[in-house]
Amino acid sequence: MGVREELQADLAEAFADDEELGQAYFAFTAERTLSGGGEYNPGTGTYEPSTLTYGGSYWRETFKFSEIQSLDLDSADIKIGMLASAVNERPQVDDTVTLDNGSQARVMSVEPDPLQATYSVHLRIN
Repeated sequence: MGVREELQADLAEAFADDEELGQAYFAFTAERTLSGGGEYNPGTGTYEPSTLTYGGSYWRETFKFSEIQSLDLDSADIKIGMLASAVNERPQVDDTVTLDNGSQARVMSVEPDPLQATYSVHLRIN
């Protein structure tokens, strides 16, 4: 087992246990509008964009001081972390994420760790 897989297995185990990190792990759903042809709408004579829906789990993170200084943060921006093996799809900029509390946010940036075992995701609440 490689370092990445070992790290993901250890984190998944910790997040599965309410006595460890399980209470800080929440479910989300997300949508991405796909470019290119989609479903043809005969009523309008146009192609409607298709969407990709995916989901997974996340934990809340905090922005580092250097990020606060360098990013164009809004007062409602948040940062979340995702275990790469616990999401169906890697988030991309402009995806719409619905958090466990029902709030919706737009993905502003996605930063994988060096092993690509986790993603840090900057969200802007709509």
